[in-house]
Amino acid sequence: MPFPYLRLLFVLIALLPVLAGCSRSYDVRGRVAGFGDDGRTVIVEHEAIPGLMPAMTMPFNADASVDVQALQPGQAIRFTFVVTRDSSWIRDVEVLPDDALPRHPAGADTRPRPAPDERPILQPGDPVPPVALIDQDGAPLALSDFEGQPLLLTFIYTRCPIPDFCPRMSRHFATLQDSLTARYGEVVRQLSISFDPAHDTPAVLRDYAARYTTNTRQWVFATGTPEQIARVTHLFGVYATTGDGQTIDHNLATALIGPDGRVVEIWRGNRWTPDEVLAAVHRLMEPG
Repeated sequence: MPFPYLRLLFVLIALLPVLAGCSRSYDVRGRVAGFGDDGRTVIVEHEAIPGLMPAMTMPFNADASVDVQALQPGQAIRFTFVVTRDSSWIRDVEVLPDDALPRHPAGADTRPRPAPDERPILQPGDPVPPVALIDQDGAPLALSDFEGQPLLLTFIYTRCPIPDFCPRMSRHFATLQDSLTARYGEVVRQLSISFDPAHDTPAVLRDYAARYTTNTRQWVFATGTPEQIARVTHLFGVYATTGDGQTIDHNLATALIGPDGRVVEIWRGNRWTPDEVLAAVHRLMEPG
């Protein structure tokens, strides 16, 4: 083999670990539990995915090669789940015989439900009631502290393993911070609330915040007692149930609260874009 080809071979061998680190693939089995409104999201109650997450019910983004319309609720399926640093998707979906899986592959009906609470879930136009939290520096924090300024609020937990979920919320908030501070200074505030108070202590949140921002005056990270977190997650329609002690089955919500303390808009899930949120902020800040 000529020397240049040998050298190329050695380079490719050296790059294999790097290339392999670009994405991870997992073989997953589960049952179709439903579909998202976008026509590309498949909600699956799946078995445990070793090395990634416990059995649970969650939405998956389907690759363009997947015929989502051909799938039916209740079908047993197998697929490849691809996870990169910034996104994830499923491909190679195969319908299995019905007896290949139990009726509930996660071991029970794991469809998420919010914890019982007598307070109604907030809707646009509703005033936000008092909520006490703790910020990334361990100082007391209340949602009322932001009154008089617009507030963008979202929910995360720092150990979230799926890049399309909590990490996407934080990347979007980093993009929003750059745009908002360039146009409004620190008038528009941002708040990321962890629904994992057992792990996400103020010190953990400080370290997490440092990955995305150097300005935690404008963008605050918060935790609280389990009771405080249960209250605020319920108010915004966020559920969070612990799976294996590290991974949490959850949904997502992001809200814009006006200077008067009333909800302006709520974005459910992870499909919103920074541009959509910026447009809503601009309408609030610059009406007409």
